[in-house]
Parts: sequence; structure tokens; C-alpha cells
Amino acid sequence: MMYLRSMELLRIFEENYEKFRVLGFDSKYLPYLKLRSYLDQKNYPKNLIGKSFLGNEIYSLSIGKGPIKVLAWSQMHGNEATGTRAMLDVWEFLLSDLEWSKKILDKISFHFVPMLNPDGSTQYTRRNVCGIDLNRDFLQEASPEIRVLKNVVTEVNPQFLFNLHDQRSIFNVGTTKEPATLAFLAPSFEESRALNDQRIASMAVIDHMANGLNQVIPNKIARFSDEFYPTSTGDNFMKMGYSTILFEAGHFPMDYNRDQVRKFNALAILLALDRISESSPYEIGEYLSIPENNKKYLDVILRNVKVQSNEFESVLDIGIYFEEKLNTKTQEIEFLGRIEEIGDLSAYFGHIDIDKKGKNYIGKSSIFPIIGEFADFSVGAYHFEKGKLLN
Repeated sequence: MMYLRSMELLRIFEENYEKFRVLGFDSKYLPYLKLRSYLDQKNYPKNLIGKSFLGNEIYSLSIGKGPIKVLAWSQMHGNEATGTRAMLDVWEFLLSDLEWSKKILDKISFHFVPMLNPDGSTQYTRRNVCGIDLNRDFLQEASPEIRVLKNVVTEVNPQFLFNLHDQRSIFNVGTTKEPATLAFLAPSFEESRALNDQRIASMAVIDHMANGLNQVIPNKIARFSDEFYPTSTGDNFMKMGYSTILFEAGHFPMDYNRDQVRKFNALAILLALDRISESSPYEIGEYLSIPENNKKYLDVILRNVKVQSNEFESVLDIGIYFEEKLNTKTQEIEFLGRIEEIGDLSAYFGHIDIDKKGKNYIGKSSIFPIIGEFADFSVGAYHFEKGKLLN
């Protein structure tokens, strides 16, 4: 029965997604004023639920009239906008005349905080303007933003919470070469990682999402580590009795702006709502069989590169990780290659992975690569200039 539900939603989603995909949000950079302008233009009913440290307004949106309450939030980390972009698409999907959407909203009341960290979002930083990681501020409440979130959760009192994040491109699925395009977690509520009804419910919903998504992006779904973090938001909400689901939007091949991942993330959210709307009992299913996230990817690996001095030569691998930087002039994100690892990288995968077969390393600022430095060299026809990949 659940399999048939997934297949029907996948069909509906594929036939309609491009109609509901919100235009103008193709960049990874999503600052506060751009989101605010869009919400004003759409004239969505907004509830002012608080303000950031700099006084930027934080809103929640609500849709549906069902008895089951679900609350989601995004951009707790300001530079993680894939969840926000996906949720804008989801909102249009739910507002449509599709029979599926009408049935969901008869069963679910859905609440969404589209940008919990507006200051960090504008500055394209993970933390808030004071340097606080909101996802580790649950107990201390040093940030006004975490107090806003806790207040709205208390006021709505939902059965389910969706915590929307992005994860870096370093993650692969288990021991495989597949990138972890999406990862999920039913957080632990204590160090023993025990189960209760709320955590089992979260696992059941994740199992449903994974089964559906594997029809579209097979083998690219992972499970985030369930180590208990005493100050973490998800862990503490689970401890308080809320079924909480962590969404981590990761990497899809050569999709650095996360346009494809945005689509898959929107599908994941709709699959979650589909399962929650079904009244059948929650069971763990195959949740524990979902492979865990592993950190075996680099963005670029150049293998068998020859590095020479006046005395010796070495043939080695160079691993590069793209560091994201906001260009304040263009208001776009630049991906700058920083040398992350050197040596035998046979245990790692590269999103770009090239055997240079002994071609010479020609450094522009140094005769040999240096870990931590921006890539500034050529190897054959492969050129970096101050971190920028030129070919």
C-alpha cells in the first residue's frame, strides 16, 4: 500500500514539478531581502514570530486545516538555502488544485519558518551575526533566533518537525562511490540512542522517503550519524517528545548550485507529508538499512602528478575542496579550490577525478603544492588561478 502511494506521488510530482518550481531562486545565495520581497509579492499570509539580532523579521507561513500539525524551518545555518528553495516549490505545489494536495491539506496543518537566520543568510555565513551556531544553542539560548524557534514550536505544538539543512559535497553513501545527495536522521534523544514512539515515527517517515527517492536517484540516499549531541536542536526537540526529522541536502554530480538537489529535496518533503497523512501505524521498516554518511569525497582529485625540486621528484595525488565565497559585487557564490590533501588519495573519490599520468606540477606561487593554500597551479591542460578553476 505504501509503495503504491509513493509511486502515485512520484508520477504526480514528475508531471507537475516544473509548473510549480519558483523562478528566480537558482542561486545558492538567498539573502533576507530577496526572500522577503518574494513573500510580499506573493501576498502569502505571514505571521511575524520574532526578530533576528539585527532586527530582521522572522516569519512563519501556514497552510492546511488538518488535525496533524507539521512544522518545518530552514536556513538555521544562513548559507544553507536549498531547503528554503525547495520549500517555496512545495508551497506552490500545496496551493495548487491537484487532488493530492487537497487531500494532504485536509489531513495536515503545515507551518514553515522560511529563514530562521536572516542575518547569516544575507552575509552567507553558517552562524548568526554574533557567531553563534543556532543548531548548538538550544540550551544556552544566547541567540534571539533560537528563542523564536522554540517559542513557535511551543505555540504550534506539532506532531512532526522538519529541520532543513545542507551538507557539504564531501559525503558519500556508505562505502560506495555514490554521493550522498540527500541524507536523513531521526535524532537520538539520549546517549544510549534508545527508541521511543516519537523516534520510531520519524524513522518510519524517513523509510518512506528513502523508498520513494530511490526510485528517482537510486543509491544516493544516506543516513546521518545518530550520535547524541546534548546542545543540538533536533536532539532536544526529540527529547521533548516531538518527532523530528533532519533533512540534509547534499551533492548530485556536477550540481554545485544544487538545482537538481532542490527538486529532490522538494520531493522528499512531499513524500514525508504523504506518509504522515496516512493513519497506518509507524514501523521502523528499513530505516536502519539505509547506509550511513561517510566522508570520502573531495571536489577535485588530480592523481599521479609529478612534483620536482632540484634534488628529487615525487609522484603524488592532490586533493582539492571547493570553498564557497560570496562575491559582494556580483551577489553570486564563487567556488574557490583550496588544497585539502596531498599524497596517496586512493581511499578517496573525486567529483572531478583525473589521472594526470606523471604530468608536471607547475606552481604559480610555489614550486610544490601546500595544504591549506588556494590552488594556484597548472598540471597539463588543467589550470587553477588563485583558487579559480579556469578550464
